[in-house]
Amino acid sequence: MNISGSYLTINLKNLEHNLKVIKSKLNAKCKIIPVVKANGYGSDSIIIAKKLYQLGVERIAVATFNEALILKKSGIKMSIMIFYPNFKNVNLIIKENFEMVIYSKHLFEIVSKKIETLKIKSYPIHLKFNSGLNRLGLEKNEIKFILNSNKIKSLDILSIYSHLGCSENKRPCKYTDKQIELFDSLIKDVCKLTRPRLGFHLLNTSGVFNYPKKQYDSVRIGLGLYGYSNNFVWDKELKPVFELKSPIIQIRKVPKGKYVGYDFGHKTEKDSIIACVSIGHADGISRNFGGKNINVLVNNKKCSIIGNICMDILMIDVTNIVCKIGDFALIFGPQNSASKISKKAGTISYELLSGISNRIIRKIIY
Repeated sequence: MNISGSYLTINLKNLEHNLKVIKSKLNAKCKIIPVVKANGYGSDSIIIAKKLYQLGVERIAVATFNEALILKKSGIKMSIMIFYPNFKNVNLIIKENFEMVIYSKHLFEIVSKKIETLKIKSYPIHLKFNSGLNRLGLEKNEIKFILNSNKIKSLDILSIYSHLGCSENKRPCKYTDKQIELFDSLIKDVCKLTRPRLGFHLLNTSGVFNYPKKQYDSVRIGLGLYGYSNNFVWDKELKPVFELKSPIIQIRKVPKGKYVGYDFGHKTEKDSIIACVSIGHADGISRNFGGKNINVLVNNKKCSIIGNICMDILMIDVTNIVCKIGDFALIFGPQNSASKISKKAGTISYELLSGISNRIIRKIIY
């Protein structure tokens, strides 16, 4: 039951538009690997995956085994790539035949030993190369070790890839250029060691916009699929897939000099009219969004969020607009960019989108 009355609209027409925009920037042979982790960036991974399958996508990516299993049990037929397999889940991942990313020598040893024990002849994996992000990933010598290992005979390496640390930064960017240089160097070495040639991929959404000549065999698209690119100029080509609305459930007059909300978060500078909106940090709107001149839209008019965000409620100043109980506040969507309000809040759209809780009703536009 949706007690709050809040809902997240998922516009699959806009999803299709964004996929086409990304495709238009790629050569015909380059594949798109859509990323549907974190429940489709806070939406509904099953709905997103089914639409992508209809659009001809062959492979999708998630973060964890549980995310992959949810999709498989829902009937998703595409190959599913797991970015961060936990070594404790290796047996389960192999049983379900998901594509594992090998990001450490330790994980490689566990997986190869298990594959050998099960006498599996060709198990699909991807190798992740650390080109400078220094998060997860194999070093160049470790990749060479794996490719030269006898244990690799039972593994089918589908691709080797890396991840850029700041692909949205204005060019030239020395850090990104160095990552690309290291990745190109790895490709040259790998191609001497293996036949046939493996697939390679490096770019995320902002990488496609900023470094289109480095698209290689595939690109991994997460945020751009949902309408954002980490750059307000590039955003103009995309259409936000999500729109979050929540109803006003009470309106009250608050005299000048009175406080609103927890911890005296807001003090009225004049006689004001305050509306309570039925959404809060338990729904994914963190306390970062309180008291920072961040607007929502009510009847197409801007209203500032005031005071601290509560668990189930946020307050807005509606002194200068006409509204009533039951009217909806647009938290974010095409008319109120998730990227822009996130920036004001000192965070990023990834965090806002992926944090939308399951108690928010999802509505689908096909």
